[in-house]
Amino acid sequence: MKAIGYLMIGALFLLVTACGSGATEEQPEVADADKSAMKLYKNNCMSCHGNDLSGRVGPGLQQVGSKMTEEKLVEIITVGANGMPGYENVLSAEEIGQLAKWLSEKKE
Repeated sequence: MKAIGYLMIGALFLLVTACGSGATEEQPEVADADKSAMKLYKNNCMSCHGNDLSGRVGPGLQQVGSKMTEEKLVEIITVGANGMPGYENVLSAEEIGQLAKWLSEKKE
């Protein structure tokens, strides 16, 4: 009977250590530039392009980086295109650049 008790304690110990000691995969921290671009997107683009870039009134942007260069995105954000207004009087050139860079990385 004692042997079963020790066996149960050993099994419990192995179970606890196996479940608790696994290496945890940490999520990479979002860079400050990405946080800034996401805030710009939320405040200026989300109402037309959706909160997950899937599109609403405007087209989806989830894979826009595979279709457009960063330079083309700067141009579109600045002067507008296909019914989208330009943001040259709303955002600074630096903000437009941050947003375009962030969007150009959306390829999947």
